[in-house]
Amino acid sequence: LFKHFKYRSEYVENQLWNYAYLNAGLKLNYNGKTLVSKNGLRDLLERKTDVENLLYPIVHLQAEDIEIAISHNTSYGEEYYSFVNGQNTTQGGTHLAAFREAIVKTFREFYKKEYDTRDVQTSIVGAISLKVEEPVFESQTKTRLGSQTMAPEGITIRTFVADFLKRELSNFLHRNKDVADAIQRKILQSERERKEIA
Repeated sequence: LFKHFKYRSEYVENQLWNYAYLNAGLKLNYNGKTLVSKNGLRDLLERKTDVENLLYPIVHLQAEDIEIAISHNTSYGEEYYSFVNGQNTTQGGTHLAAFREAIVKTFREFYKKEYDTRDVQTSIVGAISLKVEEPVFESQTKTRLGSQTMAPEGITIRTFVADFLKRELSNFLHRNKDVADAIQRKILQSERERKEIA
């Protein structure tokens, strides 16, 4: 059927790297190369972003069904990488919306200030991986998660992600004052720039 075809090696390698990040410690061999990640999503962000432009070391948190990595850099806009059960959800979905919302909520509560959502999310780079029981995707290509709950009759994805970040990210910021200060400086800088442009 397919007489003229060829493998796009860079595409295959990129997909294999994703599996390596989602399965820290797993060694994958491809065309003589060994692909392995020791730090999961933290390695993904280090590979996909210019580490020298990060304003603070990548915050990497994980539990049984969730893993996140987050930082801010010097660029504008937002950049996210999201996964559900090993599937790269390039169009996001309910888990990514919950992640973005929970970051803002957690920072507001930690700093006890009602920062504008745009000021918190500007220049953010993040990655989230979620394990969902019986996920529902919005298309055949599985690029967007439509599920509202972690499992049938279970907790909502929104609540699960928010509770995880509220607990783990808040604890991390309390233990790492230098990172907490760097995040607050970035939020305030974004606020100043937004107001000057307005």
